[in-house]
Amino acid sequence: MNKLMSACMNEWKNYCGRCWWCPAYILQILKIPATFYWKSFFSFFPGYRCVLNLPPVQAGSVRELAISLFFLVGFIGEFQVFSSATSPVNCQWASYAPWSECNGCTKTQTRRRSIAVYGQYGGHPCVGSAFEPQSCEPTRGCPTEEGCGERFRCFSGQCISISLVCNGDSDCEEDGADEDRCEDSESRPSCDLDKPPPNIELTGHGYNALTGQFRNKVLNTKSFGGQCRKVFSGDGRDFYRLSGNSLSYTFQVKINNDFNYEFYNSTWSYVKHTSTEHSSSSEGRRFLFFSSSSSSSSYSSNIEEIHKEKSYQLLVLQNTVEVAQFINNNPDFLQLSESFWKELSYLPSLYDYSAYRRLIDQYGTHYLQSGSLGGEYKVIFYMDSEKIKQSGLSSEEKKKCASSHIKFLFKSSEHKCKEMEETLKLVSGTQGSVLRGVPFVRGGRPGLVSGLSYLELDNPAGNKWRYSRWAGSVTELPQVIKQKLTPLYELVKEVPCASVKRLYLKRAIEEYLDEFDPCHCRPCQNGGMATVKGTQCQCHCKPYTFGVACEQGALVGDQAGGVDGGWSCWSSWGPCVQGKKTRSRECNNPPPSEGGKSCIGETSETRQCEDQDLEHLRLLEPHCFPLSLVPTEFCPSPPALKDGYVQDEGAMFPVGKNIVYTCNEGYSLVGDPVARCGENLQWLVGKMHCQTALQYKILQQMDRQSYRDVFVLYQLV
Repeated sequence: MNKLMSACMNEWKNYCGRCWWCPAYILQILKIPATFYWKSFFSFFPGYRCVLNLPPVQAGSVRELAISLFFLVGFIGEFQVFSSATSPVNCQWASYAPWSECNGCTKTQTRRRSIAVYGQYGGHPCVGSAFEPQSCEPTRGCPTEEGCGERFRCFSGQCISISLVCNGDSDCEEDGADEDRCEDSESRPSCDLDKPPPNIELTGHGYNALTGQFRNKVLNTKSFGGQCRKVFSGDGRDFYRLSGNSLSYTFQVKINNDFNYEFYNSTWSYVKHTSTEHSSSSEGRRFLFFSSSSSSSSYSSNIEEIHKEKSYQLLVLQNTVEVAQFINNNPDFLQLSESFWKELSYLPSLYDYSAYRRLIDQYGTHYLQSGSLGGEYKVIFYMDSEKIKQSGLSSEEKKKCASSHIKFLFKSSEHKCKEMEETLKLVSGTQGSVLRGVPFVRGGRPGLVSGLSYLELDNPAGNKWRYSRWAGSVTELPQVIKQKLTPLYELVKEVPCASVKRLYLKRAIEEYLDEFDPCHCRPCQNGGMATVKGTQCQCHCKPYTFGVACEQGALVGDQAGGVDGGWSCWSSWGPCVQGKKTRSRECNNPPPSEGGKSCIGETSETRQCEDQDLEHLRLLEPHCFPLSLVPTEFCPSPPALKDGYVQDEGAMFPVGKNIVYTCNEGYSLVGDPVARCGENLQWLVGKMHCQTALQYKILQQMDRQSYRDVFVLYQLV
């Protein structure tokens, strides 16, 4: 029996399906569709562990049968059960939300539907748009038709400084109205140069931090702001005039001849690495999307198909070319693009997620604080994990080759890493010595991109020539790379009810991030990681596992073991209590099991309520709120305090408002300084008065003396 067990464990492909006592053979006789094999592991009979792949419906009952079979053949140990098939989950729309307020400018309104169930495990995505518009009759006027006071009004309705009129520059972005009616005698050219740096318009685009995509323009990069600041380009041998939104703009070419090579043992490792990198620069929120423009959209579109049949390791090759660097101005001094300004004007002053979400779709979640113009080259090569394992090339050997000898891909060298070269040829899955990958290229001529999708292992000179051609074209057609971001709500200004809309856009962006959080996905098997792409969830599998749910294969080495827990989505915010609100989440997506790790992080979160900010804004901008929400009852002016006054006294005192008294210089306040406007419209004021500092010191001395007298009397007693 020991010989049979040993043979069955070491040569399971040849023996396990035919041994009369083998559980896999018995299950086969019972016509149960299951596969059964051994894998290396420390916890089962010398160094092996049984792994059983079963259909999900039968997994529970067959597990008990398999345990019984183990006892019958004399095996007492551990084994894992993995589901060999997962039913596809089709995406489902939720019902439409109510219609938004009728836009007084466009005479339209929209409604939006969210995703009730994300598609997963090979299911269908949701079809159609999330938004539905319709015509309507507005009850309010168009905000862009309002006047500009002492400022100049462009035909679009946007207001600009009167100093920009008739200065020779078209500061009204769409119509140039500020220069239309200027006589020659009135024109005061502000500069002898009107040529902006090439591609300066790229620095004014919005950016979606979830999808890694640039959106519509939010900044007017055509306006010089009446300034005459020049910058010299050594490459073009010419001067250019800086936009009024640019704090600095530098022409400095940076070409890195050393490529960056990274090996990842699974797509799980790659996504984990890229999402962690992004979380450090995005307000602490972890985006399990492909988090930056350098994360190949081509990769994410092909990942599900390519990983259905087998497990892959990844070789990621990347480099960048910079031609210029820029820093945009402080938000207070940035001029908005007219299209973005109009959309801000159209936003309702009441919170309507559908309306604010539409603006996010058009302009993103952030704008560019700084960055570089240039190009980014990245290609991902997929290598069959089993073939890598068969080659015997260790992780240390791969790292050693990547850090020193793998430059043979672009440079001839006598010190080639022979093992790496042979392995790449073996696992490339292509004929000859051509290694094909999935490219992502930003910047440069589009016609040269196809030449960057493959590498010839026997022709490093050809690889270098194709790359050099693309890098040389980046100066003509650069894109924004290495960007640093600032939240878009910082740009809400110069529109009616700007303070209220800024607060609501901030809330909408947070709601948008929560809406596409991977917590909405169902768990992936074998410790896989779920991410959201569009209306679907995708599973990224750990080494030696694959399939739409990572249900195929088995974890090996230190990856094997229990199932780690995952967070559910946050609950809705609770009511505001003492100026704070709380929400919670649970570690049940999935719950930790079989010794798996629990979730990292807090189960609850507490924040300051927005209600306090809104109450303040209702006093400053009461016209931005419906009459039912604006306080209609007020207390009279608070009673005067002799030798004192009210701190930060406002013009109105609604019911519930607190005020704080203080004393004039040289006086100190004795008593409770806080007064409150009561529901009976009378001030609730405690006992207080102001006294001179000298009186205060004498009273203090008297108090201390009386305490000493009492203490001496106590001692005598």
